[in-house]
Amino acid sequence: MTRFVVAKRLTTRGAGLGNEMIPWAKGFIASQALNAHLVGPSWGLNQRRYYRNFGTSRFDFVSEAILRSLPVNAFTEDDYYSTGIVDYGAAIRSWAQNKRFSEKSHFVVTVGGMYGGYLAIASARSFLRSRLLNSRNALSNIFKVQSKLDRNKLLIAVHLRLAGDFSAAQHGKDIRSQFNIKIPIQWYRGICESLRKQFASQVEFCFFTDKETPEYLELVSRYNPNQVRCRELSECSDLLLMASADLRVCSVSSYSLAACYLSEGPYVWYEPQLHIDTGSSSLWGHEPRQKESGSPTMASSEHIGSSKGAELSFRGYPSGTDCSLPDSLIERLHVALADKDPRTDLARYGCYPL
Repeated sequence: MTRFVVAKRLTTRGAGLGNEMIPWAKGFIASQALNAHLVGPSWGLNQRRYYRNFGTSRFDFVSEAILRSLPVNAFTEDDYYSTGIVDYGAAIRSWAQNKRFSEKSHFVVTVGGMYGGYLAIASARSFLRSRLLNSRNALSNIFKVQSKLDRNKLLIAVHLRLAGDFSAAQHGKDIRSQFNIKIPIQWYRGICESLRKQFASQVEFCFFTDKETPEYLELVSRYNPNQVRCRELSECSDLLLMASADLRVCSVSSYSLAACYLSEGPYVWYEPQLHIDTGSSSLWGHEPRQKESGSPTMASSEHIGSSKGAELSFRGYPSGTDCSLPDSLIERLHVALADKDPRTDLARYGCYPL
């Protein structure tokens, strides 16, 4: 059999790693669902030169171009939503069944795009983690950082997007539902202060950015002056380090979102950027498809609205310009801090009372 799934890159040649994660995950899921060989994404076409991270050829796009010159079956956004299924693997299996792919020994299927988001690709986390861990320099970079951490303290990953392709959020201007926005440095500083106030010396910060501006360096010197910096090919290792932290303080970027997707723990989001509607705030509620009845965002909003008075557990916590943190997040972090004590962990020579 010669069955291929081509994971198409995003149209922009310089798309960041966070953006590329979703089409890459879709390619893997589709290849598993259709029992096909995965080709792509073509890192050689990306101006950020991710082919160095993943050890692929600069000309890896040639094989993709050859396959796409053959008769191709494209699994499109409309195809995905027409199935009415959220999970990407289940959706493409339903689509393939209708097209009787099981009877075909040879085919080329193309997948890609950001639609469906991280909810659709939940089953690809292990795949993406493994690829990131096996990328060049990733394990050595992670060891350099983690070997210097105090494992008895809470680790807070703080991500700032400061490069020129992000515009600064202007004071008094409405930025709800807008992306590619630089969050004011004062917000990050305020969040760090709020965490210090709650946990004092039991908290440790690690900062990540795409551009080391003077403001960023001042933040590092104030909260982690001895921070280990990995200069070479740190795109993958930084993402994994952020995912491994006890809490992520996010930028408004797909890179921060990818770290949250790869992690199990909570994160803090800049509240002025969130969409507000029907008594709740959301990240994607502004999108036309998410305004439709039965969409994941509408279902979530209805769940939140019907749960008034009940205690809900959250992963994403908004924080506004006052930089305050919800009590439920503080309680969750206290539990995470207690879990770090080896004296209560049987696997680390801890004990349990009789």
